Amino acid sequence: MRIVAYIPGHTGPSYHRITLPLNLLPEVDICVTNNPAADYGFEKGCDLFLWNRVLPQSLFEALPELKEKYGFCTVCDLDDHWDIDEHHVDYQHYADTEFARRQLEHIRAADLVTVTHNRLADAVQPHNSNVEVLPNAIPKMGQFDIARDKSDLVRLFWQGSVTHQADLEVLQQPLRNLGPLSGKFKMILAGYDEGAEEVWFKMARTYTAGFKSQYKIIDGTSVLEYYGAYKYADVCLVPLVRSKFNSYKSNLKVLEAGNLGLPVIASMVDPYLDLPIYYCSKGRDWIKHIADLVQSGRRRDEAGKELAEFCQEHYNFFTINQKRKEIFEYESSKAGS
Repeated sequence: MRIVAYIPGHTGPSYHRITLPLNLLPEVDICVTNNPAADYGFEKGCDLFLWNRVLPQSLFEALPELKEKYGFCTVCDLDDHWDIDEHHVDYQHYADTEFARRQLEHIRAADLVTVTHNRLADAVQPHNSNVEVLPNAIPKMGQFDIARDKSDLVRLFWQGSVTHQADLEVLQQPLRNLGPLSGKFKMILAGYDEGAEEVWFKMARTYTAGFKSQYKIIDGTSVLEYYGAYKYADVCLVPLVRSKFNSYKSNLKVLEAGNLGLPVIASMVDPYLDLPIYYCSKGRDWIKHIADLVQSGRRRDEAGKELAEFCQEHYNFFTINQKRKEIFEYESSKAGS
């Protein structure tokens, strides 16, 4: 089987949904390209053409002719909902480019749609009945096979981009009430982007209780290297605003923590429900769980081990990737019959 996949560049979704899993598919010929030229990658044959979310319009319009010429099936992969929150930093851009309309066009045109979880599959079903769930997962190899640095302080870790400014604000008040723990913990904020310095200053001020906590800010890096920041983590904080768009995200942040056996404290919202982590529905929950884990190495170890075992059983990368291969082989066989 030969798969051609289009990615717009080295983005997080392109990496976790296309580049990483495809490059670890056994006995499959892979061509991953960011060249939108219509015939690029197809001239050597193609059984299945894959992309995440939307294609460049010129390539999307050429798909019917390309399918007829090369006989491949098409797969549109989704890791997010198409309706974005109004408070999201990209809301106006999505509105101006009619992203939701274009996303639904791609969903309807694809032979198969793959998604990260059942809730997103249910949302896709009215638009394309051929939908399969392939959860995100982390392989214990490459950049994900690291050892954590030692620290005398318990490091409370968060990593992300400026799109999560509203999510970090969930922690604003709780983090100002950790005074009794002063001197026992350090805030780690990873993903700094100098191109968005003003927003990052606000995020850092929130995460460090007005720069009163001990802290370390780690520069953002490419998706091919980003996981290295986790070597500075002891407890992962995963705040998320309750909203429709956020509820359709994947639980990748928890999986990243589970890969290293790190405990997680998270907002009690989808996509983080039904996992062996510490949940928070109000400010004092964050204070309680942070205090418990900062003061007890045994609890950190036990919670991290439980999450690691859960992820290994339910989000095993190679088990999910084998399912991916079987689904792709079946779909490509239908196109060739």
